[in-house]
Amino acid sequence: MIQVTRCLVLISFLLLPRLSQAMDVLFESRSLQEVLPWLAAQMHESLVMSPEIDEVLTLSIKDASWKEVMEAVAQQPNIKLRWQGNVAVLMPNKKSPEEVSCQRSYWMLKHAKASVVGKHLQTLYPPVSLVVDDRTNSIITYACRSMEGLQATLAWLDIPLRQIEISAQIAQVSTSAQSQFGVNWQAQLADGVRSSVGGAIDLGALAPTSSLSTDLNGGSGLLAFTLDMLESEGMANILSKPKIVTSEGQPARIESGTEVPYQTVSDDNVHVEFRQAALMLEVTPFVKEGGQILLELNIHQDFVGDLVNGVPSLETNRLNTQVVVKNQETLVLGGIFREERIESESHVPIFSDIPLLGALFKRTSQQQEKVELLVFITPKLLQMSVN
Repeated sequence: MIQVTRCLVLISFLLLPRLSQAMDVLFESRSLQEVLPWLAAQMHESLVMSPEIDEVLTLSIKDASWKEVMEAVAQQPNIKLRWQGNVAVLMPNKKSPEEVSCQRSYWMLKHAKASVVGKHLQTLYPPVSLVVDDRTNSIITYACRSMEGLQATLAWLDIPLRQIEISAQIAQVSTSAQSQFGVNWQAQLADGVRSSVGGAIDLGALAPTSSLSTDLNGGSGLLAFTLDMLESEGMANILSKPKIVTSEGQPARIESGTEVPYQTVSDDNVHVEFRQAALMLEVTPFVKEGGQILLELNIHQDFVGDLVNGVPSLETNRLNTQVVVKNQETLVLGGIFREERIESESHVPIFSDIPLLGALFKRTSQQQEKVELLVFITPKLLQMSVN
């Protein structure tokens, strides 16, 4: 009788000879690469075994012949047994291409662009063949493998992006008016978030300590009232009030301006060309935890300057920065100054409205005034219901 060997991992062999080619076989959680060659030698049998077989097996058979042992081992789905005479040959049970189940699937995306998602899938799942149909925003896949992982990835990539409404008010405000009415646009933030850009450009959000903070944090009513009041007094000029909705991570671009004509002479021919002087505001929002919104800001303002050799020059101011604000909190961008001719009108109520005689009760004046370009940006996270 062969002595039973026990390992620390409770692995044991028990081979008890019965008849000439039959033995009791017992081993627990042992690698077939280790057990079967040794067993073949003990039973005086021949074995050919592929090194790709790496199964670990527990086997207990009473009075087993070599053939019965091999057939028991071959019950494993990844092992294939064939006989060459008396030689047992164990090979990995690999399916032929004809036996592999392939399937074609169709995916119509609801939110993401199929062309973008298709590039990600090609990187993550190289064996999968896919075709993108931009017309229907669909992806067609053909794969000879399980589609569960691909389906989960595709569903995650097709989630709807949150929508943010960007409201802006762009105005030129007299600096003397700001001092006169006590308006502090660039108040220190309550939560300490403040960004400063070099030069005369300063960036900040209206805080609860600001004279405009009461309603600005919940809306733009008081802001609009203050700007309208300054404009009615001839102390401000509201250039535009754009409002745009964009998806998270997608830039929203607002641009307004004028094209300045000038003449050029070439080969005794006079041509009219144009230079664009524009205010461009580009905002890219990202939603952070707690409802805060990160704004990537790119702003530039062009002013028409003096003529140089008959060509108008452009004075350019640029601002690129990032700032975090709360949902529906108003951000103030300012610090761009220039001299402007301000025209104001004073009148006597009621009498100035009399036809023909009303002009006698009105007075118009013009003066050079230092004005500041102010941009007010209010992001608002929109609530979406997705079926």
